[in-house]
Amino acid sequence: MIAANRNTTEPVMPFHPTKPPSHFHTRQGQEVVNAEPPPMTESRRRSKTKAKEEVEMLQDLGKRLVGVGNDRLKKVDIPESLRDAVLEAKKITSHGALRRQMQYIGKLMRDVDTDPIQEMLDELDGISNKANARFHALEKLRDRLIADEGVITTLKNDYPDLDVSALRTLRRNAIKEQAEQKPPKAYRAIFQLLKSLASAEAETPDATDGAEDDDA
Repeated sequence: MIAANRNTTEPVMPFHPTKPPSHFHTRQGQEVVNAEPPPMTESRRRSKTKAKEEVEMLQDLGKRLVGVGNDRLKKVDIPESLRDAVLEAKKITSHGALRRQMQYIGKLMRDVDTDPIQEMLDELDGISNKANARFHALEKLRDRLIADEGVITTLKNDYPDLDVSALRTLRRNAIKEQAEQKPPKAYRAIFQLLKSLASAEAETPDATDGAEDDDA
């Protein structure tokens, strides 16, 4: 038996039993397993941070796409594969499945110019904000009209074609509905009448359709 040479001067690499194996070679060609990996440089750290921020930005943009109504989504210029993925995400109810679908959408968006998408979504959000402002303005006008019959005179001055008699009848019925706690049919009808008066001036006259039918 040949005894091992205990006086060898081979370099010893630090051993870390809790870290995953990494393979390095000494100058003599000896392979060392589980050695200390090279430290991350500042440039690599900044690169990883930037990549993470880009992924998060794409995922946020994907969430905005999923939140867009189907009719408006048709106006956004995106590849069909991305559009199909967004439509599929709208159907998913499972949190885990939705998370995976959003990751897939983010992956698809890596190959897409996102600037036009961002601009279109910002434009749609602006239209939506204006529509909400008009919606609330009409609600306040309706409440003022019910509280003060004199508002009808002001409306008549602004809209000469206004059927004053019909509006007065709706106002009386709305007040009666509130007093008797009946369904607000006349109350909603007043809103629709006011909306029709203002529709000619609105940029998107149909923007509030649907929301009022259920809530007003």
